[in-house]
Amino acid sequence: MPKEYLPLKVDPFRFADNATRLHGSLLIKNMERLCPSLVADSGNAEIDIQFGVDGHGIRFLRGALTAHLALQCQRCMEAFDYEITSDFLLGIIQTEEEATDLSKTYDPLIVKGNDLFIQDVIEDELIISLPIVPMHALKDYKVMLPLAAESNTAADEEKENPFKVIKLLRAKRDK
Repeated sequence: MPKEYLPLKVDPFRFADNATRLHGSLLIKNMERLCPSLVADSGNAEIDIQFGVDGHGIRFLRGALTAHLALQCQRCMEAFDYEITSDFLLGIIQTEEEATDLSKTYDPLIVKGNDLFIQDVIEDELIISLPIVPMHALKDYKVMLPLAAESNTAADEEKENPFKVIKLLRAKRDK
């Protein structure tokens, strides 16, 4: 089944008034701000977006995305697959003043004019979902790190009491 790609730009106010739903993919390689953080720019982001208007008249964009990104582990410097699954709820507004009045349930999405570039919204969500320091779990390493090996063996061995010498000296003194 061929992948359905999302439109480049939409009118979010019209889409919200009509309760439009979009489902499709965006190419990772087209996300210029995200790609420098990746090892490879292959793959897609799968997106499901629902526009609507809530009971208070606030236009919103509710979305869910899933993407597999190739990141570089900062422990072993190897590439690894990082899955991002994110749900977001954005209140569609036109000015920064409206953002202060927006309910705390929504993150503000300021739209100038009537054009919203869907890829920019999805790229922002992917960027904020990236880990600060990308690393895969210790169990997934192909190479055993020296510090990890030492910490495991040190925990397994019984630690010697540093006050053992004092105990021996007291025993000699008491005899």
